[in-house]
Amino acid sequence: MNGLGFAIVTFAPIPFREMGEVAQVAEDMGYERMYTSESLTDTLAVDMWIASQTKRITVASGIAIIYLRHPLIATAAATTISDISGGRFILGLGLGHAPRNEALGVQTGKPSVDLRSYIGQVRDVLEGRPAYPKLPPQSYQGQPLQIRRPAQPVPIQMAAVGPRMVELAGEIADGLICYLVPISGIPAIREGVARGAAKAGRDPAEIEIVLNVHVVVHDDLAVARQKAREALTYWVGLPGYNKSIHNAGFEKEADHIRQAFLRGDQLGIQQGMTDELLDQFCVLGPASRCKEQLVAIKESGVHMPIMTPDPIDPSETYRGAIERTLEAIAS
Repeated sequence: MNGLGFAIVTFAPIPFREMGEVAQVAEDMGYERMYTSESLTDTLAVDMWIASQTKRITVASGIAIIYLRHPLIATAAATTISDISGGRFILGLGLGHAPRNEALGVQTGKPSVDLRSYIGQVRDVLEGRPAYPKLPPQSYQGQPLQIRRPAQPVPIQMAAVGPRMVELAGEIADGLICYLVPISGIPAIREGVARGAAKAGRDPAEIEIVLNVHVVVHDDLAVARQKAREALTYWVGLPGYNKSIHNAGFEKEADHIRQAFLRGDQLGIQQGMTDELLDQFCVLGPASRCKEQLVAIKESGVHMPIMTPDPIDPSETYRGAIERTLEAIAS
């Protein structure tokens, strides 16, 4: 599938071993890229496994949370994954979500400052510049130790939702990963990337825009929408994504969802997601309709849509949902 990838939610009920098997199925169908999430899991460890089990598909962290590991550790993992895969790795970086970071006791700072510093350190190491001049010199058998660098370039993509972070991605990253951004909002995303690129004297055409979008394939559109509600319940109340919904013109829905989220009311969150909202933020319905929506996403300026498949029936396994979706879109 030229110009199309998919994402796997790594906290979903699927053994890590089977994630590698799903990747093999996807690359045999011709999909170009596979992203892995990080939520109470280790996306870079998962990516290392998938890279070792595949031959053609590009593997990407979507995203590795910067507050959970030192930049040197992220760079070391990226170097390892890139080398064992022959350069088939993209390092996606992002902030995670404040409520979860705080619950884990993780200290966070100012998002734009932290991401700029983190990506700067990672890029310095990857490109061989001295990122840590105070490191004491060490040697092995008379040879000075150096931080290992990948044999091939590792692109750095950055997750962003709001305009300030989108501009930052245009300034410092090789690509932008969008999630829960409405299809109608892509032109504004492109403009933000261009503004950021202009600040750094970069060509915005060289900065890849990726949109991670939930895909529910089912002949009954009403059923697909309901399953999307159930899947999105986990995310739409989180502050950054809730703000994205608000900024897309769904102010009433965003407030309803936020209040239900604060109460811990899962059903209330679902009731706040109208059909109109779902149609803006998801790809839903029969396979033919889903394919048309994916084409529309690319035509809006997204370089690569990344599908996050969701199950339909309680008896359907998560792996089954992924493979069914990939086959329906590929056929």
